[in-house]
Amino acid sequence: MRLALQGIFWYTQVMENLTFDLNGIFNLIITRLEEQGSFDQEAFFDMVEEVLEEKREVGEVDDDQNIEEYEDKLRHRWPEAQERFETGHDVNILEQE
Repeated sequence: MRLALQGIFWYTQVMENLTFDLNGIFNLIITRLEEQGSFDQEAFFDMVEEVLEEKREVGEVDDDQNIEEYEDKLRHRWPEAQERFETGHDVNILEQE
């Protein structure tokens, strides 16, 4: 029983770290897109790939990790990104896209 609880605790810690890392990457993607003035879905998806590749190159994400899964999870956050763009900027900026 104790070993099972330790396993659950370890799994919970790993999942919290994974969520934190993906949230950090998501925020980095949003920041970069805002700096570039890019607010569309294509730019978001391209930036997801670019940032994950950078993380892989510097060793923050290793080749054994499922980068495609991370990419998929981040891409599914497009509605959240879109909402942040819409609430953080003048509507006229988004209409220019």
